[in-house]
Amino acid sequence: MNEQRNWFNRQIRTGWTLLGGGLLLGIIGVFLPFAVDNLPFNSRTITGLGILLIGLGTAHLVRYNAARKDPKMAGRLMIEEKDERLQMIRARAGNRAYWVSAVMIYIGLMWASFSSNGSLPAISPEPLWYFLAAVVILPFGVYVVSLYNDMKIR
Repeated sequence: MNEQRNWFNRQIRTGWTLLGGGLLLGIIGVFLPFAVDNLPFNSRTITGLGILLIGLGTAHLVRYNAARKDPKMAGRLMIEEKDERLQMIRARAGNRAYWVSAVMIYIGLMWASFSSNGSLPAISPEPLWYFLAAVVILPFGVYVVSLYNDMKIR
């Protein structure tokens, strides 16, 4: 029981750390343009990262606080986190997502390389933005679909 309590306390601490870091980055991102003139980057990226960390921290806190109050749910969650079969399924899905992202990035790098010597047309900023967004979103979709399919099979 003590091991379970320590594990949940670590998870809650992680949630608070993510939440605090997100708040700190969000505040820095908002006030940085007022403190420094002519930033070489858009300060909204820092604010966006802060918002992401706030969301992750909040999700972590909600999940583990709810589980800490219900012993049955806590046991299931702890078993699920440590289950070797589920870890293998997640690893396999992550590997598939990695290869999809690696191939997409390689294609983008080759396009940029060939366009620099005139073999292909240069990528304008708008299609490049969509391509980079796809490099983030498609591997996540592959990961989710792989998880679903592997869980369904077993």
